[in-house]
Amino acid sequence: MASKAAKGSAAEPYRPDISNSIASQIGYDLLKQGYRVRGTTRSVESANALLKGAYSSHAHRVEILQVPDITSEGAFDEAVKGTTAIIHTASPISLALTSWSSTVDIAIAGAISMLNSALNHAGPRLSSFVLTSSFAACTDPQTPLPKTFTENDWNTWAEPKAKSKDFEDLDDNAKGRVLYLASKTAAERAVWEWREKREVSRNTGAELPPFAVSSINPNFVIGPPLQPPPDPRQINMTLQTAWAMISGTISSFLADLWAPWLLSAVIRTFYPEKSLVLTLCQLDHVPGAMPTAAYISNHDVSRMHVYAALHPSECNGHRYLLAAGRAPPQALADVLRKIRPQWKDRIPMGDPGNDYVEGYTWVEGGVTIDCERAKRALGGGEWMGFEQCVEETVEALEKHYNAFL
Repeated sequence: MASKAAKGSAAEPYRPDISNSIASQIGYDLLKQGYRVRGTTRSVESANALLKGAYSSHAHRVEILQVPDITSEGAFDEAVKGTTAIIHTASPISLALTSWSSTVDIAIAGAISMLNSALNHAGPRLSSFVLTSSFAACTDPQTPLPKTFTENDWNTWAEPKAKSKDFEDLDDNAKGRVLYLASKTAAERAVWEWREKREVSRNTGAELPPFAVSSINPNFVIGPPLQPPPDPRQINMTLQTAWAMISGTISSFLADLWAPWLLSAVIRTFYPEKSLVLTLCQLDHVPGAMPTAAYISNHDVSRMHVYAALHPSECNGHRYLLAAGRAPPQALADVLRKIRPQWKDRIPMGDPGNDYVEGYTWVEGGVTIDCERAKRALGGGEWMGFEQCVEETVEALEKHYNAFL
């Protein structure tokens, strides 16, 4: 959670869970600007590495609170007290979770629990509530191309799919990915519905929550982890592809972690001659998980969260889509082979230059994501480029996991 605290004041930003990749970067950026940060985690011990590492020079302005169950009513009552902005980043993202109750229900309950705590216990200084959502809540894989996605678009496919009869016929990996999409969509819808009910209450004279509500909807986030876990197998999902490529474990990574319906797209990119494998892996009734292949830097994601937290009047009621352009797995492999030629034997060759364009911009006739609202908010500059994102990511992974390479 984050709060718009005056620099050096006692007011504190609150961010759950502070140890996750996006949250830790947001906290770091707030601390560098002189704010105090209050974060939650399921276990206080899990934040020790962050406090002793990246946050060490700012530790006197960091408070960590333990919240074992984000879904319980009142779970965040203490955490929100005295804050001036809240950034809610916590949501279940494990693809090993294969039931509605362990994903969608938890994502909704966590967000609503936070909002209720904010309304009833934060106090009069609270001005902003920022939700970390996802482009997964905007995209609909059944949309005909070409298509430009805007903040008015919603994923209308995932929730019905997760409730359909044929959902049970999917393997566990595919179930996990459908439920991830459904959970991000359902949780964000629940937040906006919560806000809308209170907007309606304005006309009846009932008390209205005195804080702004906004959501940040990034696409595939890439960038160096602020505080990498001790084991590379524990790095966040969005960096696992890069690690698998540079460590030479791409084959086992694909077999263990990627569902057949997404694996088919990867096989098509890297091994186009494997038509038999592609046919066997393709599940025609399940659309691909990442049809846009879009990317955004974790630094830009953090900047947008901080901006929304600190500009409640401007950002209230808006969704901010974040995507810098198109960079599919083939682009990642090409850049890795370029910047680390010593590893060329372990990084897949695929079909260099295929499925993306120079500059990693949008492909004509395909998907485009309209991020102009976010760009204007952040001053109209350019997003961090894909090659810089990859370079910084590889440098961090090399530094922390050299023994594994």
